[in-house]
This record gives sequence, structure tokens and C-alpha cells, in this order.
Amino acid sequence: MKRLSIYLSSFLLLFAAACDPKEDRIELDAPIAAADLKFTVTQTAGYDNEITMESLTPGVIPFWDFGFGISNETKAVTIIPFAGEHLIKYYAYSKGGPTVDSTTVTVSANDPNYFSSPMWNLLTNDVAGKTWVWAPDNPHGCMTGGGSFDDIGPGWWKDALDQNAINDKMIFDLDGSYNFVLITPTKTTPGKFKLDVSRKKLSIIGSDISKGQNWEYDIITLNENELVLAATHIESWGGFRNFYYFKREGFQY
Repeated sequence: MKRLSIYLSSFLLLFAAACDPKEDRIELDAPIAAADLKFTVTQTAGYDNEITMESLTPGVIPFWDFGFGISNETKAVTIIPFAGEHLIKYYAYSKGGPTVDSTTVTVSANDPNYFSSPMWNLLTNDVAGKTWVWAPDNPHGCMTGGGSFDDIGPGWWKDALDQNAINDKMIFDLDGSYNFVLITPTKTTPGKFKLDVSRKKLSIIGSDISKGQNWEYDIITLNENELVLAATHIESWGGFRNFYYFKREGFQY
């Protein structure tokens, strides 16, 4: 009983110590005042798509947000591919936390170096945009079809024309971003697109192509008048492809 009383007394002392309301607090430094931030953002003469950002604020960790990317380098160089006004945000992190300032740069034209592959203009017609529609009058006579994963055309089946989707339209443009919109008789679904010119791949973010599979599509054909895509499934059923046949709006085979 005596030993139990000792244990109980010790426990109560520990409990009382744990409940002591006294706290040790560490006072944080105040953030740097915005007026004390020093940085430069300059555009390269004759090539204003190239932006150089330099932090000149002593004793901070810099962070840049330029819309199409980020950087934590003291001196960062980036390319802004699109014409227009772009906000550059500068964060200076100190012991007191971050302080932010920003500036705006104006880019005169879409970057000819970044968009040098003809695939960009063939798909989008640059800033003006390009509208693609279904091409049931193509030589295969179908909107969609199926084949082996390494076929370049439908070898297994061709669809009956889908009257619910045959009037769908897709618009691609490079007006300030990688813009995409799917227009159907019942709704309009905007999104963004990603074009990988080296791999010849196309993917849509936030929307999809008409009758699509939310896939990274292989570009089988892309020219002034034709856009043929394929959703390639190598892992399924021994490997297969679904083909999609589009054409420039107004073009007739």
C-alpha cells in the first residue's frame, strides 16, 4: 500500500507539472517591409520573351512566380512564350516570413523560337485559332475506328456515324496560353492542351477531344487540313488503338 501511495503521489506531481499554464514563447522577427524589397526584372533587347529576374534584397531566400513556372534562384532567366502582359511575383523569405511584391512585363509577340516546329501552327493557326470538325468523308469513311497498337489506320473495325457527336467542334489557339475548347450542340467545355512535338503526342487538360478517352493521344497525321489521332493501349488485349478522324472546318475531301 505504501508503494502504491508513492506511485500515486509521483503521478499527481507529474500531472500538475503538465498542467502548468506557463509557456515559453519565441517571438518571431517581423517580415521585411515591402518598401525594403529590392529586385530587378529586365527583358532582353530584341528578344523580349526572355526575362531576367534578380533578387537584390540582402539576407533573404528569393522565390519567383512568373505564371508559366517558378524559381528560387537569386538570378533566374526564363522564357515567356506568349505575347501580352504577364505578372512577375517576387517573394522574399526572411525569419519573419515572406514579403511579396510584383511587376508586369509586356511581351510583344509569341516566341518564334519556342514555337518553331510547324506542328504548332498546323494545329492552332497561332493566335487566330483553328477549328477542327469530324471528317466522315475521309478515305476510311468513318469518324472512329480500331486496330492493332502499331497500325496507322483502322484494321479491325469502323464505326457507324455518330449523329450525336458528328457536329462537335474543337478549337485550338495560342492566344496568351495553350487554349482548347470543345463545342457540342449542348455545351461548351474549355480547357488547355499540351503538344509534345518531339514525341508527336497531344493531351487535353480540363476537357477532351470529341468522343475522347482522356488520353495522351498519338498524332498519326497533322497537316493543313487533316488531324488524325489515336488512343494507344499497349497493355490491354494484346495492344490496340482507337482512331479519331478530324479535318479543318470547311475542308472537303
